[in-house]
This record gives sequence, structure tokens and C-alpha cells, in this order.
Amino acid sequence: MVTHAAAMVKWEIFRPSKGTGGAAVYDYGSDQAQLHQRVAAGGTLWLITSTRKAKQPRRYHLAYKLVNCTVVRPEESIFSGDWKYVVRAKDWGQSRHFGYNDATDTVRRLQFTTGKAMSDVSNIGLRLLSIPELRTDDVVLLQRLQHKIESSRAVFISYSREDATFAAKLESELGKRDVSVSRDVAFLKPGQEWVEAIKQEVEGTDCFVVLISPSSAQSKWVRREVDWALSEYKANGLVKSIIPAVLPKGGWEAFPELHCFERWEYPASRKQEGRFNLLAEGIVLTHR
Repeated sequence: MVTHAAAMVKWEIFRPSKGTGGAAVYDYGSDQAQLHQRVAAGGTLWLITSTRKAKQPRRYHLAYKLVNCTVVRPEESIFSGDWKYVVRAKDWGQSRHFGYNDATDTVRRLQFTTGKAMSDVSNIGLRLLSIPELRTDDVVLLQRLQHKIESSRAVFISYSREDATFAAKLESELGKRDVSVSRDVAFLKPGQEWVEAIKQEVEGTDCFVVLISPSSAQSKWVRREVDWALSEYKANGLVKSIIPAVLPKGGWEAFPELHCFERWEYPASRKQEGRFNLLAEGIVLTHR
């Protein structure tokens, strides 16, 4: 089984500058022997960095994912012998240098094989310097974040098949307002394990919009997607807002678990289509 571990990386390496020639760096060095013990035999290393603006809390960012790591002699690496232990990603196709992102909430949910939640640690950076090994659940969280960063999804639309026309109209209207939408007909590919693919999309979105109707109230898949979104939202995860979009058909009373969220009324006529502007504005604020 491939071992996954996490570690800290300097901000100037996350945002490549003069020191790296502006290129992504797939070497990582440390004075901790755990680096080789954890990932040097083909493991995966997730690198996290942090920044702090004046008078604001420190924020953490997912910087790199180094896949299939192997030992490199320090003098052969880009770090020119600065560290005792160095690994290099052999699989550059699967390795990643991520664009700017905010991974703070995800980082605080990590527990590692020691079982102590990161949220209980006062100095996150210090703990990461020990290069802790990740649990399977930790890897799932980071993979979910990776998917979010790479797909840039702002909205997931959950709906029943009977309401597909409403979903298509909503997707079109949000697209006109520069809001990126995820809908099953667009992201599902032939041969995919579609249940897991949909779950990943739901849990990796900023805003979850569910079309409320008598049909969706009877849909076990809409119910399942709502449960996934609520779990991620309550865990302070990637889902930052949930918007029940009530269709003219009604059905609101069938979703009591969503009554704590402000509902949005789907326009019943063309005269009311200005409501799409209000919805898009709220989604954009969530995404930012």
C-alpha cells in the first residue's frame, strides 16, 4: 500500500520565483529522517504552505503533490545540499503544483495516523515539520480538495430527472453570469464509477443548489446528494453554502432538513428572471 505523508514547504517555493527559475519544483528536502522513512519507497508527499496578512489569522494552502517519491542525493537536487534528506517525484504526470488556494479548513480536519486532530494543535506548521503519515480518510480529504482546485466548480446542481429542463435553464443562466456549474450530464464520462464521481463533485463544490419539487422529494438520489452536501457543510469542509431552489411546483415541506437555509424561488415567468442575478451574486460571494 502506498504511504501518504504531509509536510511544510516555504511560501517562495510554492509560488516559484527567482530561486526556482519560475518552474514547479518536484524535489523536497528536510533534515528529518522521517522523510525517507515515510515516502522514499514510492510514497506520496502532500506539501502545505502558509501565509499571514497583517492582523489576520494564518491561512494554509495546498502547494504540491509529489507522487512515487524516491531518494535523491542532496547535492543532486535543486536545493544544492541544503538538506540531509531529499526525495524526488518520479511520476511527473500525476504530481501536481497547485495554483493559489485556501486549504485551511481541510488542513484543520487532518488527523494523521497518530489520531490527534489538527484542530486540537496550536502550531500546525510545527506538527507538519515532523512529516506525519496520513490516514486513508486524510488522503480522501486532500484528494477532494485537489479535485476542487483543478475543476474550479462553484456550483453543483442537484435535481430529479423530471426537473431536467429547469436544471438546464439554471445552468445556462448562471453560465451567462460567469458562474461555473457542475451537472451530471457534463462531468460524467463513459466507464466512470458514477456514484463515486457524483459524490466527489458534490463534496468538492463551493455551493450546493438543490431543485426542490415533488419529484425531487421522491428521488432517492437527490436525497443522497443532499445528505452528502449537508455532511460536508457541517464538517466545515469545501461546501460553504447550500441553496434550496424551490420550483413553482412546490415541495418545500418535504425537505425540513433544509429549512435552516434561505430558500430561493425559481422564476415562474420571464418577468421574474431578474432573480437569477440575485442567485448568481450570492454564489460569487461564496466562491470568493
